[in-house]
Amino acid sequence: MGDNIHAGHRSRMRGRFLETGFAGFSPHEVLEMLLYYGIPRRDTGPLAHKLLAEYGSLHSVLCADTEELKQIPGMTEPAAVLLTMMRELYVYDAAAEIAGAEMSDFRKICSHFKDLYRYEEREIIRAALLDEHLRLVRISTVAEGQPSAAQVSVRRITETAFSASCNTIILAHNHPGGTAKISAEDVAVTRELVRILKQFDIRLVDHIVVGGGEAVSMREYGVFIGTE
Repeated sequence: MGDNIHAGHRSRMRGRFLETGFAGFSPHEVLEMLLYYGIPRRDTGPLAHKLLAEYGSLHSVLCADTEELKQIPGMTEPAAVLLTMMRELYVYDAAAEIAGAEMSDFRKICSHFKDLYRYEEREIIRAALLDEHLRLVRISTVAEGQPSAAQVSVRRITETAFSASCNTIILAHNHPGGTAKISAEDVAVTRELVRILKQFDIRLVDHIVVGGGEAVSMREYGVFIGTE
């Protein structure tokens, strides 16, 4: 009887989704439905409520680390991986959407990176690798860590650039839980990277800072004046 009740509930939820998408769904209903596909034969409503109580929002649940999610009572590994995949699918799609895009306009560059960092709650440093016409070849992660602790590896940046046969890059990093305000440390690190990367014939043409739902270009703010 219990299985029949859950099967009927799931069928109705899928019907709603097929008619309207997630319009009109509460956050716990969205999460409950996602969990169906990682927990096929159990009521996922209580777990959805538990996750929202633990993390505070659907967005924060999708930002959570897979191993951390697996520790939540009632969670299964397939369900935890599925939730992580939802976040990574968004990042993958956002990156694919801008492949080949021309990357010389400050506003467009900031908009692209703001989208890429939407679900990041760790500090991640990414490099956008550009061809000779400033078109995007690909975006690669070059460092990651806890907030305010990511270390920039010149070796990783150069290897990434050389592997793509690119000598022009834009760096980006986020301030998790903070704002997109450019810090004195951001400026110092960027200026030093410009100097060091020149030795490898790699041009660092901008550094984007993302935080608080905003993104700013360090070139637009004059950080690169006197470095080239």
